Amino acid sequence: MLSQERRRPSRGTMLCFAAFTVFVVCYEVFLWFSGGIVSASAAQSAVHFIDVGQGDCALILSGEDAVLIDAGLGTTSERVTIYLQDVGVSRLTAAIATHAHEDHIGGMAAVLRQFPTDTLYLPSQTANTRTYASMLDAAKASGTQVLVPVPGEVLRFGAGAEMHFLAPPPDSVYENLNDSSIISMFSQNGQRILFTGDAETLAETELLATHPDLACDVLKVAHHGSNTSSTNAFLDAAAPRIAVISCGKYNDYGHPHPKTLEKLRARGIEVHCTADEGTYIYPIIQEEGANAA
Repeated sequence: MLSQERRRPSRGTMLCFAAFTVFVVCYEVFLWFSGGIVSASAAQSAVHFIDVGQGDCALILSGEDAVLIDAGLGTTSERVTIYLQDVGVSRLTAAIATHAHEDHIGGMAAVLRQFPTDTLYLPSQTANTRTYASMLDAAKASGTQVLVPVPGEVLRFGAGAEMHFLAPPPDSVYENLNDSSIISMFSQNGQRILFTGDAETLAETELLATHPDLACDVLKVAHHGSNTSSTNAFLDAAAPRIAVISCGKYNDYGHPHPKTLEKLRARGIEVHCTADEGTYIYPIIQEEGANAA
């Protein structure tokens, strides 16, 4: 017959169980808080390459300022506005619409309606589309100043952050709207990030002729990694450590193109693609000996 008496656990067993319980609780608390800790730290100085599917969208956070570069498709506008809210953005110092294609400006009207924005930067080349008109209407309704940046112009914001506008030339008109993309270099704490919109071979060649010093730490690869961009000469001049490609999973365009990936990897460049890993956040590391942001 089995005994009805329960055996009391040993002292060692009880101590082990208690220690395990404490570990589990602490680990759960760490996981719960870690997202907020990372966001708060990144919000000081970081560039967020937001996953918007087959489109482009990047958010620069520096101190109390935020600058948005493109806003993806209209169908993903809610994803952008929620992301901005989640990282604590309440207003934008500037928004940059690199060019008039819908996969870059489709969500801009929604952003401008929801977040007070000081300035909207646009290239001089426009488009006669409903999406473009909606963006301008939203800027007007919200009191956002609309400017066309001139190469050499610098937007200063945040904790020593600067956005240098490099291209396109004023009043330029391109047969391919992609080549009208605003190209800009963000710099802070000795680090540089080159934003290229959808610039293709012509725009890259023109830029190299006027700005041979394109060296950067991070390159936002042009045109979603298409083989019509990222020429060898351009990549050699930029010589980034990291390349970020924004595109959708299994998109209809074959982005990123295998040849572009081959060029990047042949140069030892670390590649991050939003289609594979989602939003990529690049923190701006404080230079040794520099004043804290």
